[in-house]
Amino acid sequence: MAVKDSALWTSYLAGRDSPRRQELVLKYLPLVKYHVNRLAVKPPRHLDQEDLVGYGIVGLLEAIDRYDPSRGVNFETFASQRIRGAILDALRRAHWAPRTLVEKLRQASKIYRELEQQGGGEVPDGAVAAAMGIPEEELRELMERGAQMAILSLEDFLLDQEGEEGTTRGELLADPDSPDPVGIYEQGELHRALTAALENLKEKDRLVLTLYYYEGLTLKEIGKILGISESRVCQLHGRAVLNLRRQLADFVIDG
Repeated sequence: MAVKDSALWTSYLAGRDSPRRQELVLKYLPLVKYHVNRLAVKPPRHLDQEDLVGYGIVGLLEAIDRYDPSRGVNFETFASQRIRGAILDALRRAHWAPRTLVEKLRQASKIYRELEQQGGGEVPDGAVAAAMGIPEEELRELMERGAQMAILSLEDFLLDQEGEEGTTRGELLADPDSPDPVGIYEQGELHRALTAALENLKEKDRLVLTLYYYEGLTLKEIGKILGISESRVCQLHGRAVLNLRRQLADFVIDG
């Protein structure tokens, strides 16, 4: 497999000089900005988008220092994980989800489920807000916060770990290459449950998740496709993930 920009990488790796390193940073800076824009997370007051770009550049520099073209993997693929990881680490340190927020999300999920069972169709946000005794705008803000929590750590949010530091669900499961049959079974069951849960989502919610997680579109791009605002896409994303979390209740880790 040919590696993009092999001549530039060959020149840099020959001496690892600062000018060539700076040239690589400038060349791949748009990759950092792409991942910052794709997060669509409102940073806390003491962070802005430029701060997130700065954290992403730290991940980019790490990727440049560790990249080995001889493995035949394109740098964009190699670097994306480190860039995104550096940005998410900064946001995790800056964000803290108060228990009141988590409780409201649980309440909203319960009400969505109850109203779906009663009406058998898509539940309007206004009906959920009325049942919770809050303005509809507050519910939409709640969905946005839920979406942000999910973007920071989809696994933690789905599996009810409330953003707490420590062991994740994935770390508790055995490696699929290991001989542990229990871990392999649980991984398979979780995968099947997630697939079934996705199939049970409303069409628009499922479309939002597909475009975001599988097609790699930003929330703004999804909004243009669906003809709705970026903020509304964020709310739909939050609602979809909240419903996934409810359907995956059997896989919640007891604290």
